[in-house]
Amino acid sequence: MSTQYTLNVTNSSKQSGSVVVYQKCPNQDQYDNLYSLAWFSKSCHPGTSLKFRWTIDYSFAWSETGILSPGVYFDASELKDCDPSDTSKNTTGFSKQNGAYLFTAATKSANAGSLAIFTDATIPDGEASIGIGMSGNPTFAIPATPNFNFSFLPHPEYWVAFGRYEEGVVIDLNAVSETMKVAYPINVYSKSLTFNENNTWSESTTLKASNARLLAAMKK
Repeated sequence: MSTQYTLNVTNSSKQSGSVVVYQKCPNQDQYDNLYSLAWFSKSCHPGTSLKFRWTIDYSFAWSETGILSPGVYFDASELKDCDPSDTSKNTTGFSKQNGAYLFTAATKSANAGSLAIFTDATIPDGEASIGIGMSGNPTFAIPATPNFNFSFLPHPEYWVAFGRYEEGVVIDLNAVSETMKVAYPINVYSKSLTFNENNTWSESTTLKASNARLLAAMKK
């Protein structure tokens, strides 16, 4: 069973809005049109708290988005489980057959540690987008074009922001404000954040209970 990560957020500001959790990836600059999506988003009022939970289980995703740009919704029509550590499960094909899109068996391979989507000649420009998901929700998307090889390095950075966001919407990273990177060091699976009255973020970490007990025993 995959390890569960949690993120606890308290809104100590005077604003009502939404907390969005999104990701960035190491090779994002390699593609001019690879977008981060609003992975998770929940609304909250001042003085209330939210909890986000996820596991590091990857999937391939596609959606008929039309032209992909900030503000467009990526509503996944298909999620296909994948595993970057298993070369039999880290690739997929993407095709349009009988007027409908679908993932297909991959005809190419990819190196272990990566995830790859290979489109074929049936894919038209400007209709669909492909991407990667984690824990059941899409995280990244890129326009699907014919005969395209998309390779993703699954070492994401987690970020949180406060504003007005809905799950699945394409985020303009240049326009996002009031953000904070959330890192999970080894053996840390829970973080607690506060959105403060002055619109800044602060955090504290919580060790997994078993590791906390181990550290306490080592000090005796």
